[in-house]
Amino acid sequence: MSETGKQQKSTPVIPRRHFCQKTFAGLIAFAIPGGRASAQAEKARLKFAVIGINHEHIFRMVKAVKDGGGELALVWADNAEPELAAKFFSENPQARRARSEAEVLEAPEIPLAVTAAPPAQRAQTGIRIMRAGKDVLADKGGFLTLESLAEVRRVQAETRRIYSISYNERLLMPVSLKLDELLRAGAIGRVTHMSGIGPHGLTHNPREPWFWTRAGHGGILADVGTHQADQFLHYTASTRAEVINAHTGNVENTDHPEFEDIGEAWFQGDGGTGHAQVSFYRGKSDGFRLFLSGTDGSLHTDKQRGRIWLTLRNGKREEFQADLRAVCPFGRQLADDVLNRTETAIPQAHAFLASELAVRAQLAALRGKP
Repeated sequence: MSETGKQQKSTPVIPRRHFCQKTFAGLIAFAIPGGRASAQAEKARLKFAVIGINHEHIFRMVKAVKDGGGELALVWADNAEPELAAKFFSENPQARRARSEAEVLEAPEIPLAVTAAPPAQRAQTGIRIMRAGKDVLADKGGFLTLESLAEVRRVQAETRRIYSISYNERLLMPVSLKLDELLRAGAIGRVTHMSGIGPHGLTHNPREPWFWTRAGHGGILADVGTHQADQFLHYTASTRAEVINAHTGNVENTDHPEFEDIGEAWFQGDGGTGHAQVSFYRGKSDGFRLFLSGTDGSLHTDKQRGRIWLTLRNGKREEFQADLRAVCPFGRQLADDVLNRTETAIPQAHAFLASELAVRAQLAALRGKP
């Protein structure tokens, strides 16, 4: 058990069998057509900025904050990927381009900055944002080392700013709303094990040069493995955890010797166990899968199609379809947290612990053919 994991402050956990009607009612408001319209048409509740356009996740991150009532006011992207930047500014013509990063950091009317800078720069970008008195929404895979994570943790504790991380495979996929609804209703009892499969296709070519290097990318588990670590902690309600084993390999991309296109990790937490497999094989992804085992049954989820299969211990089976058009509440909750100094979108301890597990898995990985 990592010392950092032991020191995480416990977060109250809602019993799975006691479904929170009030919370779910709030989620449903966003899942109906009227909820979508009001979320997008409501007057801006806060202004936010973007620093760094180096990953396509920036589009869904910005959309989430807009859906939550945010207004994109300022953008600094001096070394943005050209194709991403062209698309971004065509979709956000109202956003003013800053003359420097300092202009964003010194803007008193902007309390939140969103960053999808290159992975090797995300931690330091976040630190500069926090030291300027602003909250942060960073793309996942922002910590290549335990040292950079420790520095961000220290600055966050000193400044008391929010350092949120976009674990979008859970936070920004509508199927997660249906999963949480079922779990809170006690559909499979207490979750004891999670198994996640995250195949990430290599369809966006050419990739940025840093993508293929350990120094620029950090490794497959430190990057996309963060999604699985986040889901493991969330679904098993674990507030302390450690990496039991991990390995990585390079199967299809040997022309890039530092690159890893397959990775696996095994977790043990105070709420259950977990297994994750992620990949970067050539071509399109065949879809994210999530398997949850509980004391009363199991759930199998096709995340991209929003389909969920429930199997109970007595043999009963049922299938559910999530509303793929539903607006996820993460953006609104984050805006609430910025305005009210709360932790409703994602607990700060959870955000850091998920990243810590991913980095520790990367460090523990044994290179070789899986």
